[in-house]
Parts: sequence; C-alpha cells; structure tokens
Amino acid sequence: MSGLQVASEVRSTLLEASAGLAPEDEAAQLAQRYRRLLDAVQDCAVFELDAHGVIVAWPEPARRLFGYSAAEIAGCHVSRLHRAEDVAAGLPQQWLDAAAQAGQAQDEGWRVRRDGSLLRARCEMRRIGIAELSPPAPGAAGGFADGAAGAGFIVSCRDTTVQQAAADQARLAGDKLRLLAENLPCTAVCELSLDGTIRSWNAGARALAGHTAEEAAGQPLAWLYTRQDAAAGRPQAALEAARACGQWAGEERLARKDGSVVRCATRMVLVRDAAGCPESLLWTARDLSDALRLEMLDAGNRRLQSFLAILAHELRNPLAPVRNAVEVIVLTADAGPRVRRCAEIIDRQLRQVERLVNDLLDVGRVTAGKLKMELTPTSYNDVVTTSLEAIRPTLEASGQQLVVALPEVSPYVRADAARLGQVLLNLLSNAAKYTPRGGTISVQVSVEPARVITAVSDTGRGLEHAALDRIFNLFAQESDAGSRSGLGIGLALAKAILEAHGGAIQADSAGAGKGSTFTVILPRASARPAEAAAPAPGKAPRRRVLVVDDNADSADSMAELLILLGHEAQAAHSGQQALGVATSFRPDCVLLDLQMPDMSGYEVLEALRKALRGHVVQFLALSGRGTAEDQRRSREAGFDAHLTKPLSIEALSRALAEPVPASPVGPAPAPHKER
Repeated sequence: MSGLQVASEVRSTLLEASAGLAPEDEAAQLAQRYRRLLDAVQDCAVFELDAHGVIVAWPEPARRLFGYSAAEIAGCHVSRLHRAEDVAAGLPQQWLDAAAQAGQAQDEGWRVRRDGSLLRARCEMRRIGIAELSPPAPGAAGGFADGAAGAGFIVSCRDTTVQQAAADQARLAGDKLRLLAENLPCTAVCELSLDGTIRSWNAGARALAGHTAEEAAGQPLAWLYTRQDAAAGRPQAALEAARACGQWAGEERLARKDGSVVRCATRMVLVRDAAGCPESLLWTARDLSDALRLEMLDAGNRRLQSFLAILAHELRNPLAPVRNAVEVIVLTADAGPRVRRCAEIIDRQLRQVERLVNDLLDVGRVTAGKLKMELTPTSYNDVVTTSLEAIRPTLEASGQQLVVALPEVSPYVRADAARLGQVLLNLLSNAAKYTPRGGTISVQVSVEPARVITAVSDTGRGLEHAALDRIFNLFAQESDAGSRSGLGIGLALAKAILEAHGGAIQADSAGAGKGSTFTVILPRASARPAEAAAPAPGKAPRRRVLVVDDNADSADSMAELLILLGHEAQAAHSGQQALGVATSFRPDCVLLDLQMPDMSGYEVLEALRKALRGHVVQFLALSGRGTAEDQRRSREAGFDAHLTKPLSIEALSRALAEPVPASPVGPAPAPHKER
C-alpha cells in the first residue's frame, strides 16, 4: 500500500470516528490523531501541499527523510526538495500540473536533503478536494491548513536509494556477464532451461555452430549434436548429470549449420536462484580443433626428433670404418700419389658428412629444448684457430683465399668450446658453399670492453634484404645451390647455440652478388681459466688394444689403424668372442662398442672385469651416441672414457695416451643393463 493510500485510509477512519462531535472538537481531534498516525509511518514520508505546491503539513517521517524540521520547511514550495537543474527545467511544476489535471501523478528521481546530499525517491502526488483537506489547525507548523483555503495535494515519498543502487549493480553485473560471454574467444556460451531448451546464444556460439540467435532460440540441446549422438541419448544424459550433480563436463561432437562436425570440450553448470532453487543451466563449448592439431604437430615433432637421432646414430656407424680406412691410407708409407689424392678427397667429404650428422643430432636437441652446454672461460683465439684449420682443406680445394685478423692477446669468453667451434665452422662452411672459386673469405675478430665481435665475410652471391632474418629459420633455403644446397640447418643451429651462450648473430648483405657478412657477438669472460698441467713430453706408450664391435668393418679397420700407430691390436666382432679373446690376448686397453646384438657393451664390461680380474686394463666406451647423459652413464658403469664414432685419430691418440688405471680390474661398480 502506498503512502497516499495510507493517508486516505487514515482520513476515512478518522472522519468516521469523529462523527457526532462538535466542529471545534472534531477538528482538533482529527488533526491530533492524523499527525500521530502519519508520524508512525516508518518507510514513507507523507506531507501535504496547497493548491500552489506550498508545503502545509510536514509530519515526523518527512523530517527523518529530508532533515528539515516542520518550522524550517513550512511555507516553502515543494521545489525546494528538487535539484537546481530539475527546478530550472521546470520538472516540479510539471509534476504539480499533471497531478492537478489527472488527479494523481508519479515521479521517480533525485531529491535534495537539508544537508545537500541526494537521495533517490519514488514519489506520488494526489489531488485532494476541500472535503478531503486536513481539519483546521491553529497555525502550527506541523498542523494542517485551513480547510477553506481550497484544494491541495498530498505527497508520499519513499527512499529507493539502496534499492536503486542494488538494481544498478545487478544490471551492471548482468551487462558485464553478457559482455564477457559475447567476447570469450572461441567459446560458445548459452543459457538453457532446465529441460534443455536454448534461451540465449552468444557470438561464440554463432561462430562455432553457424546458427544465429534467432535460429537457436527455443531449440533443444540435442539440436546441436550430430544425428548419431542425439539418437544415442548423449545430450539427455549430459542434462541429467548436470541437474543431478550441479555440473557436467565432457568432449562432444557437435554439428555445424553447414553439416560439418567439430569436436568440442563442453561444460554445463546448474544455476540457482536466491532461494537456492534450480533455475537454469549454463552451457559452454570450446572448439578443440586447434588443440588437436597442435597435439598432432607436437607428436609429429617428437617423432621427427626421434627419427633424426636414430638417423644420425645409424649414419655414424658406417662412417666409423670409413674414417678408419682413410687414416690407414694416410699412414701407409707406400701409398702412391693417386691413392693419397683419393684419400684427401674422401677425408674432406667425410668431414662434411660428419658435420651434417652432428648438426642433425643437435637440431633434434634444439627442437626438444635439450641442447646442453658446459660454459667455462675459454680462449677465443684458440676456438677460431681450430675452426680455421678444420675448414682450410675445403677452401684450398675450392681455390678460395682466407684472410684472418685476430687480436694479439686472445680474449676469453664463457663458452662450450666444441659448440662455439661448431658455430664458426658452420659459418665458414656456409661462406665457402656460396662463394665461387677464387673468391675471398675473411674472418675478423675485434674486442670491446664487454664484447667479442667476429665478422665472417665472403665475396659470394649475397642475400636479398628480405632474407636476412629468414635464413635463420630451420630448414630455410633461399635458393637452389645445386649439389651444395645443404640441409638448411647450420644457421638455425648457430643462432640457437649463440643464444645459449648469451650472444647473438646477425646477417648483412649489400644485395645479390655482393657478398654477405655474418656477425657473431659474445660477452667477454671476467676471468681466465686455471692453466692445465702440461702433459709429460715423450712418445705415447705402446698399448695392447682389444677392439670389440659387431660391425666387422669398423672393428677390423680400427685394429689396422692401431697397428699402423705402433700398437698391438686384435678385433672381436661380438661380446662372446671378446670374452674368448681377452683371456689369451691379455689387453691393457679395451675399445668397446656399447650397442651389440648379443651382449651390450655394459654387459661385456662386467664380464671382462671378471675375466681380467687382477689385470690392469683401461676400458674405453665407443658409441654413436655422445650426449652428456650417454657419457654420464658410461662413466658410472666404470668406463675410463667415452669416445664417439666416427673416431678421429687425434681423439684416439689422446685417449690411448692417458695413464692406465693404477689399480687392477675388480668387480664392476654396479650391474648396468643397456636400456
């Protein structure tokens, strides 16, 4: 019941109760009772106006709501309760005119309290005639005007500030939820009735299913499923699960408007009202197509990494006997010039194949995030010189000139020397590949306070400007270079290795036919490494070496090479054969392949330790795998060193020159099975 209805009921009741009283007593009694009853109204202020809108009665609830006392407000126009801008716009007078013409009028808006603060109020004004006017009162500010003054108005005001703020907050929250639902990327959101009928349909749902909101409204949830899944009852089962448990999630096949099928991750959540009763269901669906494609790409990437590792390992096995054979030819005194010339050609091409194999292995490690390096203070001039010596035969064979400028005092960098040498060798090989016969390749190293800068330049065919960044992508090839096009992995690998060193690489070229320059930037090291003890001078001792490898060509060629180097050597082509030979040959060094079909190298090591117990023996692991993990495993198994195929004569000689273990062979540290 509104304030005006309360006031009207009070008037009627008082008039009936005062029937039969004297006019003076009747007026006083009515005024007193009317004020008391209106003062008792708690949630609504009711006051009276004369025909001109002047306040003539101001009960206690009005004082509590607006802050004015009856004495302060009596005789003021009702517009005093309105904002200045509303008064200027004539809103209070329009409200009075509407009530005068129609008998009553409503208004909801801002009102002004005595202290200047604002409140939101829902107000109603009703016209009253002479017979309805308040009984006459003796001029009291809170009393009632003379009934002979003419018609007036009764006004009720209810404070709705809190309710309006709550409604605004609820509307804002609703707008935020709708905005969020409309802008969720790649996610369909819709509201369902408890029986699964679609009520709302966001932009994500339109993009996912292809249906408009008008087409979707009123459709059952099964409308979104494939015909087979709908017939199998999958949407109904999901609805029942969500209603029973409060939520449900799963992967579903949904049918698009164009007939295509999309696999989605779907969820349903039960929505409850303020009383906790189920009201609706919120249904979401997210397209899994991209995630599935990424998963397939990731699986393909893992298979590629595995393939590259296997390919590189398998290539190393046949390269080992080829390397041994080349070394044998070089060491053979009576080999003719023609044979030596062929051996040099084989050696150069073999080194190129070895670099490609190593790059293939490292590409797999880079893409898997497993490229590991041990950074130590390293003399940079030594790294550069080693790389130059490795590329020099290739440059001489191509008739290319090499110009080198190194600082007199070598700077030091924190680096993995082998990896950094691999970078420089790749850059030099790349320069040689794209530089014609008779061209020039230059290497210039400059030192700054915090950096070491290396420029590798050539007079080759150069690069287009657009290709300067693209060439560092994996498998990138800018143009066909015929038989010397390569795999397109050297520069990508160089970039990854340098970034792991905290450095960078960039390419520059003046254009096609104008050569290229690759600049390597590395941070300088703050300290030099401790000087290693110099090896004792003298010739390496003569060793008795047992070579164990299931690849007969590799074992026999290695034994032949060892004999030419002045050692005694015997080959065994299986683990069992090695056990039989070892007891009679009594080797002081065993070069042992880790992967053999009958017994792994770890099993042969354990058996040889028992067979040669009490005899001083050096065990050298030989494998196509040479990662840090492979070396750790062989070291923990009891090997004295880990050598990687194809084995260079320098690496072999260094391993054989190492001191033989002082203590005789005993039991293996722990059984170690090949995984």
